[in-house]
Amino acid sequence: MQTTRERLRENRKKRRLRLLRLFFIIAVIAGSLFGAYKWMTAPGTAFGSLVIEGTDKLTQDDILKMCGTQKPVNLFVISPSDVKKAIENDVRFEKAETEYFWPGVLQIRVKERVPAVYIACSYKSYAQVDYNGVVMNVSDGIKGADAPVLSGVVTGNIFFGDTVKEKNVLEILKFLSRLDKEVINSISEIAVDGSNNVKFNLSYGYPILLGNADHLAEKLDVFVTVFNDIKTKNIRAEYIDLTFAKPYIKLRHKA
Repeated sequence: MQTTRERLRENRKKRRLRLLRLFFIIAVIAGSLFGAYKWMTAPGTAFGSLVIEGTDKLTQDDILKMCGTQKPVNLFVISPSDVKKAIENDVRFEKAETEYFWPGVLQIRVKERVPAVYIACSYKSYAQVDYNGVVMNVSDGIKGADAPVLSGVVTGNIFFGDTVKEKNVLEILKFLSRLDKEVINSISEIAVDGSNNVKFNLSYGYPILLGNADHLAEKLDVFVTVFNDIKTKNIRAEYIDLTFAKPYIKLRHKA
């Protein structure tokens, strides 16, 4: 028959054995996890795929380079938040969204910046500006017809990636951003005079007067209504004035 001291000694021995067994199991699990992590993040390990939508200006190689890695694609070492941040820091793109899909697809949806206007700047150059006022390009001339020219405003010394600060320009850009593509394509020039009044010269051959740039947003609905009305009609107008309570059309005199 065991004495009390012997039973206590045996119980302590069993506890030590249980603790040693537990430590051993934990060590095995930790070692396995560490080994799996090293394997998953090792160069040459392939897992998953990348799907890029909304642009042809980015490739898988570009995305991998942004993440500091290389082929093959390994989603274990690609951070979606880092991808999103890197793309949105590229002036060519307005925003990006990332989303995982089972079993191993990282979808990257990209929205490219779209040129809204060309604005004169320093040194006889022109800035290509998007609808948020971000400068997409600066060149010594207008090299395309992908956006109307904004005349009467000179932005000064601005560079690629800058944002224009002029309030009247930002109001015009906000107005343009709410128009559909058909309307935008019909505007050949936007002119701002010395009193800050805005005029849209249309490809139809006559301008639409919109009034002061500070109140441009108030004219949006009537502008769209008038545009939709005149685009299907052969109107011989000198100009259309939207600065009054009701639109006024100044017709050309017949020869």
